[in-house]
Amino acid sequence: MTETLSEDPKPVRPLLSRVVLALLCVGAVAYGVLLLPYARALWWLHAYAALPETYVLPVRGVAKDDLSPSFGAPRASGGHEGIDVLAPAGTPVLAAADGVIIGNRPSAVGGNVLWVMGAGRRLYYYAHMRELAPGMHLGRLARRGETIGTVGNTGNAARTPPHLHFGIYVVASHFYPLRYSPIDPYPILHTGAQ
Repeated sequence: MTETLSEDPKPVRPLLSRVVLALLCVGAVAYGVLLLPYARALWWLHAYAALPETYVLPVRGVAKDDLSPSFGAPRASGGHEGIDVLAPAGTPVLAAADGVIIGNRPSAVGGNVLWVMGAGRRLYYYAHMRELAPGMHLGRLARRGETIGTVGNTGNAARTPPHLHFGIYVVASHFYPLRYSPIDPYPILHTGAQ
């Protein structure tokens, strides 16, 4: 019995090329969606070198005289890296300065948090919020005075009165991963907030 070969099979190359091209396109879109917020924040970090001239107190209805200096106070994990602004649960939390949102995931310590890359190499940290305002996604520009969430006691603050933990960090690195050091937000808010 003799074996006969059918016609040459259709070349696999065009199909393989289409699959590779489709994978590259999907990868490029995924890469852009995942990294665009970080690229925008890096651009903001380098494009806006001057510090904001004024800030907004980050909790609506709280006056400068209601703030308490608690930066550096002893905590279980070390010194307190911010100040706690007490307010009733659900009180609007406001962006203290313009910036790009680079973090919005809940954490065990901060609960519902936002990290906002601002001008002058400042990184703003808002923690223990009951909820984030709608649309607070990575890469979004948060404007000074805009509602970004509400006061709560999430994360490790579950057994404390509702408050906003507000921190300011100075960014030392030029690219990711960001290296930053905390600075005391009390004098900045007490003297520079409207």
